[in-house]
Amino acid sequence: MNKKESTIKIIVKVYKSVLEIIPIQGIIVPFYYMVQGVFPAFITMISASLFDNVYNYIESGKDFERIVLFAIILLTGYSIQYIFRAIVSIPLNAGLYEKCSSFFRLKIAQKLAKIPLVNFENPEILNMKNRAQECVNREDLSAIFRMSSVFITNIISTVSVIIILINYHIWFLPISFLSVIPYFINRMIRGKEFYKLKYFQANKIRMRDYLFSLFTQKETVKEMRVMNFDSYIMKKWENVRDDVNEELWKFYKNECLSMMLCDFIRITGYAASIILSFILVINGELSIGVFGASIVAFSSVQSSIRAFLVEFGRIPEHIGFAKEYYNFLDIDEENDGEKLKIKQISTININNVSFNYPNSSCSAIKNVSLDIRKNETIAIIGENGSGKTTLSKLLLGIYKPTNGKILYNNQYLNNMDKAFLYKKISVVAQNFIRYKLSFRENIAISNIDKINEDEDIIHISLTNDINVTDNIDQILSKEFNGIELSGGQWQKIAIARAMFKNHEMIILDEPTSALDPIIETEILDKFIQLSKNKISIIISHRVGVCTKVDRIIVMKKGRIVEIGNHEELLKKNGEYSRLFKEQRKWYV
Repeated sequence: MNKKESTIKIIVKVYKSVLEIIPIQGIIVPFYYMVQGVFPAFITMISASLFDNVYNYIESGKDFERIVLFAIILLTGYSIQYIFRAIVSIPLNAGLYEKCSSFFRLKIAQKLAKIPLVNFENPEILNMKNRAQECVNREDLSAIFRMSSVFITNIISTVSVIIILINYHIWFLPISFLSVIPYFINRMIRGKEFYKLKYFQANKIRMRDYLFSLFTQKETVKEMRVMNFDSYIMKKWENVRDDVNEELWKFYKNECLSMMLCDFIRITGYAASIILSFILVINGELSIGVFGASIVAFSSVQSSIRAFLVEFGRIPEHIGFAKEYYNFLDIDEENDGEKLKIKQISTININNVSFNYPNSSCSAIKNVSLDIRKNETIAIIGENGSGKTTLSKLLLGIYKPTNGKILYNNQYLNNMDKAFLYKKISVVAQNFIRYKLSFRENIAISNIDKINEDEDIIHISLTNDINVTDNIDQILSKEFNGIELSGGQWQKIAIARAMFKNHEMIILDEPTSALDPIIETEILDKFIQLSKNKISIIISHRVGVCTKVDRIIVMKKGRIVEIGNHEELLKKNGEYSRLFKEQRKWYV
């Protein structure tokens, strides 16, 4: 979206969104506000007639029934207004705010599921997400819809009451406007200032929320307490929190002071209208009834104009956040190109691929070329930061190369149907998920059609040396009255989950880092046996598995520096030989 998109276009987008979610309530709400707009004029006219008849009755003792009639009309009008307001409050609150907010949150979640995953490495995209969520949390989109309805209400209300006031005396018009114009100016200025403040606070707010989240996670709380740095994190959180709050406090303090000035001018204007009405009564230009009604009408028109100008003045604030929401929804999504589908993965070609993370001038992967074939198990090794995990993400199409191409069966990966491709691939990520679900679900969630195949679940568990429970429906979390597992047990479950899926290719990214080297060797031996006739890629900084694989890819500083099998690379006496000699004691 063009960030300079007009206010009218944003309002049209909001109306389309709201009417898509709540078509009936979306029509009822504006109609309700339009009816509300004529009510002040109705009250003014009926009040004037009632006051005049009361005064006439006091003077002559006649026409008491007219007092009763106008009193009944007045009470009936108020009753209808309150009943209508009570009826409409349900679709207004439950529909306009609750349903719409849920829908807008869902749209953000759906967008997050579709944008390229590399965007999660981009601070600006994360800030855009934060501002979009801020828009939904503040209910700015619903407010724009309601505000535009209130806008119409206040126009109807103000125009109708002003016509009556002008009929009483022309001087009521300038006094009404001049006493409330400051509200409009104040809101226009403050609205823009608030939007700018929240725009530039996005990064601080993300940091504040992250630091607080550390106190809500069991693992981090344990480490902070044992290592005795919880007070440091708490202080850091307090500093960021106070910084954010201080900026907000300064804004709200200035806004409060400016609103007090506006209220003073409005009260002065109201006092001037009373004095004017009193002078007109003394001069015989207004009746007693009209005198009372004109004061009520003036108060009404002040309130209407004030509400109108305050709402109108908040347009820059609401529109600013709405633009951030629609800007985020307009971020380019993952493009699957021609949606190509392949029957079976037989070859993968990485051709001169380089990759830079967002906002980084340094390449994480540099001119990498590699051919991978079916029925081959390869190990990609290297020290931490050598680019192994980044290469695996490029290989899966999670990240797109900055330069170069990746081909599956000689077909460009960017043109493939990723959902179809991923059905053929299984992965154990470096930071795998520990699902607080049953043992059964933790294994079978990768192949949900076989979730009730107890024999297969038990077989893959035993194959991976998992024997943590006699009941496969046992919950794996004390938080839900289950059992707690060690890091090594969880790692075995993650590997079993990946192997339980029907796959043609499997990637294990640091799959055994929490395991003893001896157990690691046993698990990987079994893995290699089960992975025959498939493409198997093991990513590790440990070399224990390298004697078992077909080829070893050695990476350093984003480049492939050596390729070969165990014996070939030892003879070269290069990087692999150095790593193997350093780690040999772990496996002997």
